Amino acid sequence: MKTAAVGILLAISVLLSTTALGLAVIHISDYPYLSDIGPLEISESSGLSREEMMENYNAVMAYLSPFADSSFSLPTLNWTAVSVTHFADVKTVFNYIYIFGALCALVLFQPGVRRLISHKILRISGFVTLLVPAVIALSIAVDFDWTFNFFHSIFFNGSTWLLDPNTDGIIKILPSTFFLHCALFIAAFWLVAAFVQLKIGYSSKRTRKA
Repeated sequence: MKTAAVGILLAISVLLSTTALGLAVIHISDYPYLSDIGPLEISESSGLSREEMMENYNAVMAYLSPFADSSFSLPTLNWTAVSVTHFADVKTVFNYIYIFGALCALVLFQPGVRRLISHKILRISGFVTLLVPAVIALSIAVDFDWTFNFFHSIFFNGSTWLLDPNTDGIIKILPSTFFLHCALFIAAFWLVAAFVQLKIGYSSKRTRKA
């Protein structure tokens, strides 16, 4: 029972730290947005040039940076108080992910903590880490729209995340499929973490008692 609990706690720590890492890569690289512009025909559907879309997208990402201390604004698109409230909520969620992800990573890399993690604990953690993206992938495959709305309802109050493209222009350049690709990108970090844990957990070395 104790071993299982430790394995689950380890999985939570791994998921938080890899989520923060994946989110940071999205922040820094502008991926997958850059690769989505053409295939999703964002320029055609929004009526904006690639340059104008990137200018406004980068303004949003700069605002959402954990190091930014500025008010929400867009260079060329209109926005309302609903956008301001929504992106303030998004920034709060991102900040929590970065903070807890960084703390978990610091704890996991402590030599004393690493010595306490047995192969059995790694196997449990690996399976739990693998289970999360599997459940999300299944939910997306069954009903993406429901999954998208469900996760937004968890993290955001009321209907503040439902932006009107007529008054909050940013939503025109952020299609839901883009957010799906962001989720899949972060899930890839979870899968790699799960693979590493399972590989070590099932290595030929003698398993220590937890």
